[in-house]
Amino acid sequence: MRKSVKAAFIFSAGAAVGSILTWKLIKTRYERIAQEEIDSVKAVFSRRKAETSERKEKETDESNRTMADEAREKPDIAEYTEKLMEYGYIHEQEDTRPEKRSDESVKKETERPYVIDPDDFGEFDDYDKISLTYYSDGILADDQDEIIEDIDDIIGSDSLGHFGEYEDDAVHVRNDILKADYEILRDFRTYEETVGEEP
Repeated sequence: MRKSVKAAFIFSAGAAVGSILTWKLIKTRYERIAQEEIDSVKAVFSRRKAETSERKEKETDESNRTMADEAREKPDIAEYTEKLMEYGYIHEQEDTRPEKRSDESVKKETERPYVIDPDDFGEFDDYDKISLTYYSDGILADDQDEIIEDIDDIIGSDSLGHFGEYEDDAVHVRNDILKADYEILRDFRTYEETVGEEP
């Protein structure tokens, strides 16, 4: 019986040592395979990154070269104008720049209310924005339906002739003295029809 126990013990010890050695070999081998895979993935990504940066650099160089080529290809404006004049397509150059005005004339102009582009309405934060209604019977009223008597001083009577210049039913006027922008809306009804009382 001793022999069989001894044989069983030797067999068990051999199986345990064999198992440990097999486990060590397999672990080492798979670690090496995994590391090779990781290294190959890193290499692929670093190569892609390098290619991408090279491509971006090339595109930047090409766009810079293209812009420089375009600048060289554009004709000189002075030469072009001279050629047009030489062939009779245009005559003497006229100075189309706006005439410079003295500060006095500009100041006198801005002392009177003047019509402005609708996009300029409310341009200045320190200017009041006021809405007025111009009725078909010639009455101008504020948003409280109070009639405005001094039209010329507030919006300038000539501004009422500018309907349709920018917008069909609205005129925008700036009064620099009163520091106000006025939006005048046209109403095709009479004051009496709208408010319900005679002016």
